[in-house]
Parts: sequence; structure tokens; C-alpha cells
Amino acid sequence: MATIFNKVDIVNQYSWVCIMFNAISIEATFYLAHAIKQQLGSQLEAHQLGIAPMHVRVLKIIHKRKSCTAIDIANLFKRDKAQITRLLKGLIDQGLVKKESNPEDKRSQLLVLTPQGKALQEDLLSISEQMQKQMTQDIDEKDLDVFIKVAQTMTKNLANT
Repeated sequence: MATIFNKVDIVNQYSWVCIMFNAISIEATFYLAHAIKQQLGSQLEAHQLGIAPMHVRVLKIIHKRKSCTAIDIANLFKRDKAQITRLLKGLIDQGLVKKESNPEDKRSQLLVLTPQGKALQEDLLSISEQMQKQMTQDIDEKDLDVFIKVAQTMTKNLANT
């Protein structure tokens, strides 16, 4: 498995950023989010799944929700509907997602995973579990609980502005 940054480089970059901008929490979360995205991209490439990290998020949403439309995804990701439509077109063309009639609104269509999409979702779950195990190794469970609560509060605080 290829490593994008070595640990010394990350620590040096992180320390410099913290000193220069005095924004430890923002920079730390930025580096964490970047590392997760890079690792996910590497795992998707290594497993030759032919999808991007954004596709993973969309597939997960469709899998978890009973009824989901393109507009739901656009609203959830705070993205333009045209962007989401292009993203979904790729997933539909790959045979991972299909559209079905929405019995509650004839003007919209529900998105559902195909059997191939469901199988891929299982592979993605396995990759996600491996990444979580790697990411949280040597971290005390109490510290992890605190991190999750703080991250959720920060997210909520930013959503309320």
C-alpha cells in the first residue's frame, strides 16, 4: 500500500501550519479529511473498483435511504443538481444505480442500487472498516468518543451559520 506522505513530513507541515496560522483545529481537520480522501482514493484504485470517493458517498446515501432522489443528494451535499446528475449518470452507466418511478411524486424518480451496486457497497463497507481500523489504531476508545463528539459539535456549529 502506497503512502502519500511520510509521518515526519506530515508532522513538520502540520507544526508549521499551526504556528503560522494559529488555527490548530481547522488545520488538523483539514489534514485529516485530506488523508482520509487520499487513502480512500488509493484503496479504490488498488481494488480496481473504477469509482471515485464522491461516488462512494453517493452509493452510501442511496444504500441507507429508503427513498432517495437526485435532488435529495444535491441538497444533502449542498451541490448543484447538474453536478449530481452527471455523477449519477456515471453510476447508472456502470450499472450500479437505476431509477425507479416515485409513487409519491410522478415528476421525480427514486434511485436504487442494482444487484451490482449492492455487491460493490459490500466491498466498500469492507474497505471502510479496514480504513477505520487503521485510522483508529492506538487511540483509546474514550479519546475517540471525545473526538467524535467534538467533530459533531463543530459540524453542527458550522451548519448553523
